This record gives sequence, C-alpha cells and structure tokens, in this order.
Amino acid sequence: MEKELDKILEKDLTIILEKEEDVHRAICLCIHHIAKTYDDKYKVDDNTLIDTKKMLYDAKRGKDINIYQVLRYLQRYLSVGQVKSNLINDIFKCIHYLIFEITRRIKTGEIDNIEHKV
Repeated sequence: MEKELDKILEKDLTIILEKEEDVHRAICLCIHHIAKTYDDKYKVDDNTLIDTKKMLYDAKRGKDINIYQVLRYLQRYLSVGQVKSNLINDIFKCIHYLIFEITRRIKTGEIDNIEHKV
C-alpha cells in the first residue's frame, strides 16, 4: 500500500511542479519543516516525560488540541506589530497541526487514504 502511495505522490508532485512551481516549492518547504521536528520537539526516547504526539492523536481530545494549535499559530501570524507577527514559520506550524489532525483521523479509523467526495 505504501509503495502505491509513494508512486501516486511522486506523480502528483511532478504534476504540481509542472503546473505551478511555487506551489511545489511551498509543499517541499512544509515537508522540510515537518521532517525537522523528528529530531527535536516530537522526538520520543527514554527521557521523554510527556508523549506529545500521543496526545495529538488521541481519539477524544486530539482534535481539540490540534485545532487549538492551528488557531493559536494563525492568530500569532495575523497579529500586527509584534515581534512574532507575520512569520512564515507559524504557517508551517499551522499546516503541521492540520497534518496531525488528518493523521489522527486515519489512526482512529475516521478516514482512510481514499479522498471522500463531498
């Protein structure tokens, strides 16, 4: 299943690159941001006191935590005149928490890898 998804992703990224290079770059920057977090903030080892990811994927409270974090970083991004106003890193964080929410829904069986039509 993962190899199928890898092929689909590679094809989709190629289409995006051909159609809109800046969107492709934005996606790559988001992926890079997420990849960096595996070495620091969300790293789990013997010294981990609180498994934050476990909380983010929790079936009952994870959604609220994820949406709260999205709103928190979006509000900070939209603020005016503050040191941390308008920082692109906050947009990456919003996207990351939205990815956590999608992942939580996959893990809890709320959705699978098939896009549902509305």
